[in-house]
Amino acid sequence: MKNMIHSWKRKSAQYRELKKQKGVTLLEIIIVLGIIGIIAAGVVILAQRAFTSQDISDLTDNTNSVRVAMTEAYKDSAEYPARADSNSETKAGIETSPGTSAIVGLVKMGKIGPSEAFNGFSNDAFEIGPAKLSATAAKNKAFFMVINGLEKEDCRNIVSQIGSQWDYVATTTAAAGAMSGNAAAIDISVEANPATGILKTTTDDKLTPANIVLTGVCDTDPTGPTNAIVLGSR
Repeated sequence: MKNMIHSWKRKSAQYRELKKQKGVTLLEIIIVLGIIGIIAAGVVILAQRAFTSQDISDLTDNTNSVRVAMTEAYKDSAEYPARADSNSETKAGIETSPGTSAIVGLVKMGKIGPSEAFNGFSNDAFEIGPAKLSATAAKNKAFFMVINGLEKEDCRNIVSQIGSQWDYVATTTAAAGAMSGNAAAIDISVEANPATGILKTTTDDKLTPANIVLTGVCDTDPTGPTNAIVLGSR
């Protein structure tokens, strides 16, 4: 009888120990799953940043290609061409497009390839228009191009990375598929004023990290992709 009671006690102790082990195992599983969740979230964030970084790198290459192409194409012209709508262009059709915009002309002249003519954030062809080097200039000896369809954070990130390469940097509003509205030649010699989105001109440079995050820069639409960057070059 004693042996039977002892056996029952031993089995009871083993059962309690087994329950403890199961509890610990479940807790361990929960901890591991939590760690995996944290790691997965971190990987997603890093992946998103990597994709954004690559998109900005590609955009930088494209804007540089367009800038060089514009200079080459119009260096012997009296002035840069007037702005024409380019928001209906597609990568597949731009080489044979009847459009009269400068970006279409650059592709047809072989100065840039179809993929270089487009902004990867909005998938629109770059809007290009004329600019003046002074308020009284008779000829449009400079030009501007627009990067449209940007979220606030992307807009500011792009400005901080490529703004120093350009003579004029400002922000405005233009959603994907829309033009900026700068039909007339803009004056890229005006005083910089971050409150109105103008960060850098040929006469005034206020392109600093502190100014890039000020109210008035890339925040016309703080929640949607309707912000745009205007880059000017002489």
